[in-house]
Amino acid sequence: MEYELDTIRDAPKRRERDFVSLFNALWYKDFPVVYGKERGVSRANWTTHIASVVKQSSDLLGLLTRFETGNRTDAVIQRFESDRLWAKVEWEWIQVFRPQVNELCKLREAADSCDVSIFIGYAHIDNREVSLNKIREEWNGCGKPLLIFLITFREIEDRARVFDKLETYRITNGSLRRIRRQPALPWQVEGSRWQAERGQ
Repeated sequence: MEYELDTIRDAPKRRERDFVSLFNALWYKDFPVVYGKERGVSRANWTTHIASVVKQSSDLLGLLTRFETGNRTDAVIQRFESDRLWAKVEWEWIQVFRPQVNELCKLREAADSCDVSIFIGYAHIDNREVSLNKIREEWNGCGKPLLIFLITFREIEDRARVFDKLETYRITNGSLRRIRRQPALPWQVEGSRWQAERGQ
């Protein structure tokens, strides 16, 4: 039986949910870190990994991804037959509450040009709440939804980051809701082949 996604009731929300599920699953694919070698992976490795996960998720939804377009947005996602953007995507290595981070402002200014905005960022486990409060403050009053993929981490010597959780949130009309939480490192996933390969 054939169907067109947009004829299904609640199609925009389904597309969001599908993207969230795919992003969280594909986060572990081609992971740029292996167990015992957590250090030495550069910021560029994570930027490339995020771009890859965004593109793979979009591809599986039949959407087109373009990078560094329109006011230097990290990525835009659109349907092939339409000029209308489905999403604008920004990601940033620096923690979101820092004053030099302007990605949320860029997304907010462009929110009317797309159906949903997506922010991917990092927060030290001690700064998780202040980061979420900053996101809520920046998005206050915007009626368009924002999907947030927040990777929490702790620091070891030389300020190297060791990831803890990948948390997914949705904010709209001032309401922030966590919709998913999973280990950020694949070998921490209970019962997974990555954990088995680690020998646990």
